[in-house]
Amino acid sequence: MRILGLDYGSKTVGVAVSDELLFTAQGLEIVRRQSPNKLRQSLARIEEIIKEYNVERIVLGYPKNLWRITRWNGLYLDILRT
Repeated sequence: MRILGLDYGSKTVGVAVSDELLFTAQGLEIVRRQSPNKLRQSLARIEEIIKEYNVERIVLGYPKNLWRITRWNGLYLDILRT
């Protein structure tokens, strides 16, 4: 089992994957987004990574700046979560 970490942004999605023992995670790649409104290609690449690494869980980063203020896309994630 592995865990996939996603850092969702308007232009890129950072992807990290854990080792099989769940001790550490390493950055894997940055998925470039063609447009903020078009997720199909980004999700297709993330799906390939999930299958390749046998991912069973996904962790989505919650965006905050250095002063711990939620950025606009964090508010968007709150809406999706509810």
